[in-house]
Amino acid sequence: MRKLGLFVLLGAVAGAAWQACKSPAAPGGVLLTGSWGSPQGRLTATQVSTQFNGACGVGNTNEPLLLDKKGRFNMVGVYGARGAAQSAARFKGSVASEKVMLRVMLADSSQAVAPIELHLGQQPALASC
Repeated sequence: MRKLGLFVLLGAVAGAAWQACKSPAAPGGVLLTGSWGSPQGRLTATQVSTQFNGACGVGNTNEPLLLDKKGRFNMVGVYGARGAAQSAARFKGSVASEKVMLRVMLADSSQAVAPIELHLGQQPALASC
């Protein structure tokens, strides 16, 4: 009887651990959703896309924000100055605690957005360009 109780307890612990660790995941990484902001912009990640609104431009991806084992991401999308045509771009960065470090690089390797720090749940007070 004692072994049966131990197995039930272990099963309950394993089930609770599974539920606690069962965050949305996709091939290649952990899916992250939410909104981060700062005076330099706002990053919004959903289960299907990621949008960035900055003081001088806007961009997006047609994919969700997937983190590797070290909390980094590297996604292809588009970016451009407000009201101008958008160009191919790469959104690179890392996530730690409640903070995202973001860089946007244009396809020609020029930097579109200098590295900026965005904070989870913070509303942006965008500086002007």
